[in-house]
Amino acid sequence: MSDERELLCSWDSVHAPPHSAYTTTNAAEVLPGVTRPLPADLWREWDYVWNHGVLEDLGVLDLVPLPKPPGTTTLPFIGGRFVINYALNMQFTATYQVGEGSDFLKQFLEGGDALQSEAASDQERAAATRARITARWEGTTATYAKNRETTYDAWRRSRARNWTAAADADLIAALDEAVELTGRIFMAHYYSSVGGGEYTTIVGDLLKEHVPDHPPEWTNTITSGLTDVESALPAKAIWDLSRFALARPALADEFGALTAEGLTARLAEPPTDDWRAFAAEYAAFIDQLGFRGQNETDPSYRTWDEAPNFVLSSIRADLGAPPERDPHALERKQAAAREAVEGEIEARLPAAVLDDYRHALRLAQTLNRGREGSKANWARACRTQRPPVVELGRRLAERGLIAGAEDVWYLRLTELREAAAGALDAERARAGVAARKEERAFLERHELPVLFDWPVELIPREETAAAESASYEGLGVSPGTATGRARVIESAEAAMSADLAPGEILVAPVTDAAWTPLFIPAAGVVVETGGILSHAATVAREFGIPAVAQIRGVTSLIPNGATVTIDGSAGTVTVEP
Repeated sequence: MSDERELLCSWDSVHAPPHSAYTTTNAAEVLPGVTRPLPADLWREWDYVWNHGVLEDLGVLDLVPLPKPPGTTTLPFIGGRFVINYALNMQFTATYQVGEGSDFLKQFLEGGDALQSEAASDQERAAATRARITARWEGTTATYAKNRETTYDAWRRSRARNWTAAADADLIAALDEAVELTGRIFMAHYYSSVGGGEYTTIVGDLLKEHVPDHPPEWTNTITSGLTDVESALPAKAIWDLSRFALARPALADEFGALTAEGLTARLAEPPTDDWRAFAAEYAAFIDQLGFRGQNETDPSYRTWDEAPNFVLSSIRADLGAPPERDPHALERKQAAAREAVEGEIEARLPAAVLDDYRHALRLAQTLNRGREGSKANWARACRTQRPPVVELGRRLAERGLIAGAEDVWYLRLTELREAAAGALDAERARAGVAARKEERAFLERHELPVLFDWPVELIPREETAAAESASYEGLGVSPGTATGRARVIESAEAAMSADLAPGEILVAPVTDAAWTPLFIPAAGVVVETGGILSHAATVAREFGIPAVAQIRGVTSLIPNGATVTIDGSAGTVTVEP
């Protein structure tokens, strides 16, 4: 294992050969920017839980050497940033590859031929492992439902618990339980993701072989428009709140005029029957979706139940959206488009391959829907890590160990345990926090290559001037064209208070499920990263919204307010003078 002195960041994962190939692509969709030290430590703990759990579940622990934290497992940190260890991911994949290796990661990540696993050396054993993982793929719907119930129960109990009454040791115990839960729940997300990628690739290959002249978007069309996709739920639920308000004109007028603070005050003390009715609807919304939020898998970030500004501004934006932007109707339209293409494919495929095609398509659709559901389950589990840490932060600040409660996120996990046991002194705690804040500021001014082997050097971040007229080529992830004013949102923090006007083109570094309410007023979406099955691409296709990904630095390249035309089939973005 590498010497920790070689690390680019003091809270990085420790490199463990032979797994030495990494990528930043798509990682920022989950954890953008430089992650604070404590969340990174917590992440490593649950990442090991699911890594070990999957290898044990598949019976291949002896085939894949797995280092314990802080070793580099499949989802480590380098340069303070979350990255994907695709070399280790490919070794996981090789254990169940019968015949050729797999390039399923191309559905999620940039990387081309690098993202190809080898075939298993012991094909008889690989067949047995394949049978085990296939059983997990076949059972994904039942697993998702079970984990949904488990995580909702855990999250709601966490929200209702009186954390101020818990002893310090009980807070640490609750944190450990939350970390273990997160790791166990992520196992299902792994199974859904790799299965969805594998079967989407199989469907695409069947079409290439047997219907070579088919439109390139067919594979995307038949693996989307699935309806009731979990990550599309926030956009639909916020739309429903806006329609509830619009049905009460006085309420809608007041809603559109008030600031977020004013709206929060109205919800806390509703002054009229209309406001009381709306407050009840809003409370039900929070009970279902309050765990959502920008950077929702990072427990140092507040989510909608704590910080409602994003939800309230999204409701306000939807108040001005025309009826044809109804996400329920958009979803039905995409489902009809999918069914039409499915019928055409069935008519053109040779009878000899129809059974294979139907089997692959069924699993691709089930697993891609399940991937979004398992992501939500994972996010809920992640949120149960936050309350015990917040309470410990409050206590440590009160005791003078740290300057403010938010500084708790700059402690290391070992230090948090020491502090809870009364074994951490203020001088060491404050010095560590100050040093790591300075280190994080330095890291934010640097970045990593998209694909790299260890060792790697940080790249100084360069400011790019926006162009008044330019064309860019990325990856089309949702077909269609759109023209509108660019609305550039540079960060997850900025998204929390964004008011998107109907018809604007959303330009962002990344988007995830919690951003998708912004898709409803938007005419199109452009993001820096993400593949065909990234969360942003999946939701864009559910609503038939043109989207382009993989244009690096796009939030700096496109001026806010510029007229932009995007083509979600060709993957092009044009900035017009």
